[in-house]
Amino acid sequence: MKNIVAVILARGGSKSIPKKNLIDFCGKPLLAWSLEQVKNVKEISSIWVSSDDKKIIDLAKKYNVNTILRPKYLSKDNSSSISGWLHALKHIEQKENVDLLVSLQPTSPVRESVDISNAIKELSISKSFVF
Repeated sequence: MKNIVAVILARGGSKSIPKKNLIDFCGKPLLAWSLEQVKNVKEISSIWVSSDDKKIIDLAKKYNVNTILRPKYLSKDNSSSISGWLHALKHIEQKENVDLLVSLQPTSPVRESVDISNAIKELSISKSFVF
């Protein structure tokens, strides 16, 4: 079986909504929705949260997922998601092989675990990626 890793980039700084990943959304922190969804996806081998914020890291640890402390220079308003993913991937690959990286946006919680699972299955049967 291939190693499918989920990475959630959740920085602490935001000019428009400070600490938005920790704000209560329908009874739980916004980030918690993504964590709960991805934990129920059987295809995912490991889950990682990358953040520059200690409170976000602490929340991720409460969900028993791996954490990566992202440097401030990769957590600015003009920092790209790609730079965050590459930083996370470099960190993760020191610990495990990565065949596929699945990224979830914590600010887009309107999905279900089955949606993530179906996306992985669809990708695995496409001609562009074969497990």
